[in-house]
Amino acid sequence: MKMKQLLGKLSAERLDHMMQGPLWQTAGQRGLSWGEAAVDDETIREAVSMFSPYAAEVLTEMLRYFAAAPADGERLLKVLRNSTGLSGAECQLALAELEEWGVLFTVHKVWGESLYFMPVECFAVWQRMLFPYKAEVLTEQQRERLMNGVMRPYCRPLGRQLLSAFSLLGKSGLSLTTNGTLPKKTIAKLLQALDLEECWLKTFDLKWSYSDIYPVQVAFILEAGFAFGLLTAVNGALKWNDDQLRKWLMLDETVREYQLMNWCLALLLPTAGGNAHLAASLTSLQAGEWYSNQRADMWLHENRIVADIGQEQNINRNQPRPSWFGLWHNLGWMELVDCQQAASNEFFFRWKAAAPLRKDSPVQVQDLDAIVTVQPNGELIVQPECPFWIRWELELIAERKSDEQVSVYRLEAASITRALEQGRSRASIQSFLEQASGGNHLPSTVIALLEVWTSRASRTFFAEVALLRCDSEEMAAIVENDSGVAPLLMEKLGHLDFIVEKSRISEIRACLQKAGYPARKMVQTDFANDEYNYPYVSFDIEGSRLLELLPKEESKIPALSYIYEAFPLHHYELSDLEARKKPLFFSEMELVPSMWTKQLRAYHHSTRKELIEKALQWQTPVQLRMERELRSFVPEKLEQQGDGWAVVGLLRDDPQREQIRLTPDMWEEMCLVIPGQGSPI
Repeated sequence: MKMKQLLGKLSAERLDHMMQGPLWQTAGQRGLSWGEAAVDDETIREAVSMFSPYAAEVLTEMLRYFAAAPADGERLLKVLRNSTGLSGAECQLALAELEEWGVLFTVHKVWGESLYFMPVECFAVWQRMLFPYKAEVLTEQQRERLMNGVMRPYCRPLGRQLLSAFSLLGKSGLSLTTNGTLPKKTIAKLLQALDLEECWLKTFDLKWSYSDIYPVQVAFILEAGFAFGLLTAVNGALKWNDDQLRKWLMLDETVREYQLMNWCLALLLPTAGGNAHLAASLTSLQAGEWYSNQRADMWLHENRIVADIGQEQNINRNQPRPSWFGLWHNLGWMELVDCQQAASNEFFFRWKAAAPLRKDSPVQVQDLDAIVTVQPNGELIVQPECPFWIRWELELIAERKSDEQVSVYRLEAASITRALEQGRSRASIQSFLEQASGGNHLPSTVIALLEVWTSRASRTFFAEVALLRCDSEEMAAIVENDSGVAPLLMEKLGHLDFIVEKSRISEIRACLQKAGYPARKMVQTDFANDEYNYPYVSFDIEGSRLLELLPKEESKIPALSYIYEAFPLHHYELSDLEARKKPLFFSEMELVPSMWTKQLRAYHHSTRKELIEKALQWQTPVQLRMERELRSFVPEKLEQQGDGWAVVGLLRDDPQREQIRLTPDMWEEMCLVIPGQGSPI
């Protein structure tokens, strides 16, 4: 479940209760809300130090085995019992503590099963705290292999790729087919607008709508458009949300890429299995430094994490690679160098200096200096720092020739015609180019080209109008002479037809009804939407100063989802803390002799059996004195052997962590241990 979805389910009382708890109090004093504190590195670092030993171990093991996916309650308890030395009651107590503090949450499914989860945005922060990644510098031999390796081709940052895709949507049109999908030609063009390759996304267990028509990259584009509120669906067609699009284009590029990184992680982490740990840990690395993938593989092994999903293939060498590396390279955030040695599956990676690993300071509004150089031949040289609102317009009025660090566009007759069709004029194009070039006058040759191209293009156009048709000349005469209808007729065509304004159809229909000649209710032609598909975005310096992240308000129109959530927990009911079932020992402690839980004592074998049976019933550990040493024992089952008996369980301090079998004569004294009372043993 995403943070926004969870906040929509949490009551104000529960949020207040969590913020008053020990984990979030300091964050509240710093002015952070719970939603902000739950993803804040400093706050989580403090929270880890406040955990009880039970809670720390339970959360660590839950993340180790389930990563960013929700955990079924019964399966989670089974995993915890097998991977830790904790008893069932201790596990339940730790889970209750984590839930009360606002670290974990639960939902109930239809048949009563409970699912434990944390908001997907929180996983990476907790993962980095509980599984710190220790980066190692390259050895001399590795540096030599790096120098002799082959760097993979340059890919544009994801924001630039989305800009190309969104501008192409605007130029191609937002209409959908009768199946509710984009036309095949538009789909093919969208694929050409991206550097992102299908193979990297397909290593994740993604499911998307119209998968028989849309390649996964197209679903990825549309999902981003709807997730950021740039697109909506209205009356069987896509439509721009002009206000959100303007805000998105006005964002500082570092802020936009940071948003996109978080969106990608929230979308993909739950589908990545144990490999989600790799993604979260690598985001803690220093940008600009080279690292080896082999060290990352070793780290997964050392932490007993199985990267059970996301194995990728090096396209050139057909060697396995964790999928995150290829994906991040395709999204323009990481550089990869493949090792040339035939027997090696090693490659090297580094985050680019501009990789969105941290939330930077508030947006710095750029001065409109000469960030676009207009050449006499119509070429436009675009500097790397060019803001998106300028790039958006350049994509319309010119053809992009290259798009690496410095982008190159060219003004052409076809691109100017396209701009005119989207409501631009010669004056607006010239004004925009002068503004983008820092107020410099355009070369005379460019002005002449604009004059020629705009004087010839879009001088004629087709207009769709409504036609009022009569079944006879007699009926036409009645219409023409009616005092109410006559002023609404624009022009007569032939003997039977009249051109009328489409917006006046209802008014004309009412007049005909009043005159006693009601028209047919059905309109013969389905008229297309004549709005422009390519919004014009102008620079708003006052508004830009206020922009950081996109607004959090929910739209009244539900957003479409093109890539389905791996675990749509928001459909289930959030569990109430008050209704949580407490461990059995809470209600039964007064029913047993107090000495059983207060101190170590020597008991008869039959009484020892009673204590073991009660420990099994309560799922609590027992403390044993064995050969004058205190040992903590977690019983698992009782075995009857004729007149005697034995208990099978785990001695916590045993390095082998294997179950052993004890008979009652193997310890001298014992007592029941109540979880949460005193220090764990």
